[in-house]
Amino acid sequence: MKKKTNKNVHVTFRLTEEEYAPFDRAIKELNLSKSEFFRLLTIGKINTYASDKRNIPEYKRCLSQLSWAGNNINQIAHRLNSDHLKGIISESLYKKVLNGLIGIRDRLQEIAK
Repeated sequence: MKKKTNKNVHVTFRLTEEEYAPFDRAIKELNLSKSEFFRLLTIGKINTYASDKRNIPEYKRCLSQLSWAGNNINQIAHRLNSDHLKGIISESLYKKVLNGLIGIRDRLQEIAK
């Protein structure tokens, strides 16, 4: 069983509403008390900026991969349309593949939200 440590040093400071807003969002997202949040932030156990997805390296990497996948889908769709207009592929195959591409596109858009 973990022994509870009494915390008897008080640290107080004031922030404007604008300064506090990003912390408030992070506190709510992490479901922490103000005291616990600022204690963890001060000792380096959390990074308040991590609550903004755009600052997380994994998020940026995922967006790059989604962009790459979207580019590939566009290339496939272009080739599909071109080959369909030239009569290289049948109408039924064209519709089947096009519906598949639309499904993939919709799923990628859901993931990107």
